[in-house]
Amino acid sequence: MPDPELPAPEPESARPDPAPGPGVVPAPAPAPGPAPDSGPAPGPGHASDAPGSSPGVDSATPALAGSTIAVSGATGFLASYLLLHLLPQGTRVVALVRKPPHRAMASLALALRSAGAPAETVQRVTRQVRAVQITLDRPRLGLSEGEFQALADGVDAVLHCAALTKLHGDAWELHRTNVEGTRQILALAAAGRRAPHMFHVSTAFVAGARLDGVVPERQLEADGFLTPYEESKHRAERLVHDWARTQGRSATVFRPSVLLSDRAALPRAPQHTYAVLAAKLALFLRHGPRAVIDASSAPLDATGRLTIRLLGAPDASINLLQVDDAACAMLRFAEQVTTTNTSDVPPGARVHHIVHPAETPVTRVNEALQRSIPWLRLALVPDRPHPSGLERAVDLYGAEATAYLGLRRRYERTSLCELERRRLIRPPARVDHPYLDAALTPPTMAR
Repeated sequence: MPDPELPAPEPESARPDPAPGPGVVPAPAPAPGPAPDSGPAPGPGHASDAPGSSPGVDSATPALAGSTIAVSGATGFLASYLLLHLLPQGTRVVALVRKPPHRAMASLALALRSAGAPAETVQRVTRQVRAVQITLDRPRLGLSEGEFQALADGVDAVLHCAALTKLHGDAWELHRTNVEGTRQILALAAAGRRAPHMFHVSTAFVAGARLDGVVPERQLEADGFLTPYEESKHRAERLVHDWARTQGRSATVFRPSVLLSDRAALPRAPQHTYAVLAAKLALFLRHGPRAVIDASSAPLDATGRLTIRLLGAPDASINLLQVDDAACAMLRFAEQVTTTNTSDVPPGARVHHIVHPAETPVTRVNEALQRSIPWLRLALVPDRPHPSGLERAVDLYGAEATAYLGLRRRYERTSLCELERRRLIRPPARVDHPYLDAALTPPTMAR
């Protein structure tokens, strides 16, 4: 969950600019029925034969070929993997962006290259993508009435990925981007003459303060929240459910867990949450144990390691999912929507958890972090009297991880299990030590 404190740029999916003027970079319409990129295709519904390898063309989305999809947050981490599969199928994309269009197009090409897209796919950006500069939380997305209506009338689906993802960010900023931004995207879907299907990217963390048990795939009632971020995403998802009911429309809600990749991101490309965490930790501790000890008065143990106590449950777990598996699953669900007669679909929002079948123990994540910084020891403790200044700083600076060290919950996977049963996707590989070591390797600039 990127944070402006990092040297990496804030991704497209973060807050919008205060008041950018509308602008469009036109792209010529692609020729009918473009041929898919060359090269062998992987097995059905999968980006690759091994997690983390370069994804190939997903032949599972022919129903989206020739469609036009408006995508918010198009240059973000998840969206880049979705477009990696959509563009070779001939899907046209209207990228709703906060940057000037020419900069957004360059960022999109960079994000695709960082996700492992072959040159043929990156070249499709100029032919199949046009960028429209918007202000996410303003009426009509900051566009004129004519521009807004033309945008709404020109798309077959709306995929809302944009969000401000700073866990402990300012509550008003989170509300403005995540809640009011969703309200304006819903208005776009409502205005389109083609009645575009609404795909909303929520988060598994709308489950909030539910620490144990199984989180169901349905609309959730508020039961307290661990961070302002997840409260804002819960409110945004509730808007989608209410919109679908009142408009008599169907919508799809995706609730991904923590998405990650073992690919090293290119400089200035979007990064996954744990890569950001590793970069923060590397920067925070870059001067070595002696400098940290001098600043915190914390002693080394007998093995020469510095112990940082983290408040959490020793048996805590977190759901981590490879981003390429998440993208393939989401596109399979999208395929089902686009191949179903709309008259057969009852109004309302259908929820799909995009999660791994097995929770990852937090201790496994900590072990990977410790392997990257050998003199560091992370200890999960249920109580921490007299926290050191260093421990308090880590709580604040590493909120992406420390906010969720008490979870022991699991997530219903009925939707994904059905896709797996039909062999439309295969279960994701285990998030093991080698994968975590690669995923948590700090970017070069942070070492």
